[in-house]
Amino acid sequence: MTPARIAVAPPAYFPRLVYVALIQHVDHFILADTFPFRQRSFQDRSKVRSPQGWHWISIPVVGHREGAPLPEVEIRTAGRWREKHWRSFLYNYRTTPYFEFFEDSFRPFFERAWGRLAPCLCRSVQLTADLFGVRTRITRASALSGTPCTYADIVTAVSPDALVVLDASEPVDLPGNVSVYECTYEQEPYRQNFEGFVPGMSALDLMFNYGPEARRVLTDGRTVASHSREAPGSHPGSQPTGSSQA
Repeated sequence: MTPARIAVAPPAYFPRLVYVALIQHVDHFILADTFPFRQRSFQDRSKVRSPQGWHWISIPVVGHREGAPLPEVEIRTAGRWREKHWRSFLYNYRTTPYFEFFEDSFRPFFERAWGRLAPCLCRSVQLTADLFGVRTRITRASALSGTPCTYADIVTAVSPDALVVLDASEPVDLPGNVSVYECTYEQEPYRQNFEGFVPGMSALDLMFNYGPEARRVLTDGRTVASHSREAPGSHPGSQPTGSSQA
C-alpha cells in the first residue's frame, strides 16, 4: 500500500524534538543513511543539558570525511567515546524523574561496539522513537530497492503522495505529482533538570524529564507548513492529508 505521507532525513545522533515530531507526523519515515556525511552537523553529535547550560557529545570519525557517503564513514574507536557519552547522560540526567525508568532500554546502546557511523546513528533514531512510543514505520534508505541516495530516488522508490522534510529547499528534481511540505517546530519551554530552559537539546531531554507525558508535550509543539511546490490540482497552503495527531 502506497503511503500518503513520507518523510526523508539523514540519521541524527539522538535527534532533537523537531526530528521526532517529523517522524510522528508521517506514515513512513525514511532514514537517509545513504546521503553524504556532513561534519559538524547534527548527524554525528547531539546537545545535552548540563549545570553550565549545555554541551555537545560527538561521535569521533576516522579522517576528514565531509561529503562521503554515510555508509563509508568509520567511527574512531580510540578514546572510549561510548563510555564518555554514557557518563555524560548519567551525570546530567540520573536525577530526572524518568532516567532510571528508561535506563535498561537506553544503556545497551553504549555497550555495543559500533564500527561504522550509519548503523550507529540509525539505531539512535530508532531507539529515540521507541522511547517516545512513536509507531511510524521507519525504513533505512539502504534497505530500499536500488539503494537510493537522493530525495528524488527515494521518492521514486516509495511513490508517496506527499513528502515532508525539515528543510523544503533541499529536495530537488522530484516527480511532479508529489507535494512537498516543510515540518516546522516551535517548542514551549518545559521543565528541565537544571535552572532555566535551554532549547535545542536532544529529544531525550524531554523524555527523561516527562516520561509518558513527553509525547503529549512533543505533539503540542508541532506545526507543519506547506511549501510552494504543490502537486498538480492541489491548493497552495493546504496540509498533507491526515490528522497531525499521530
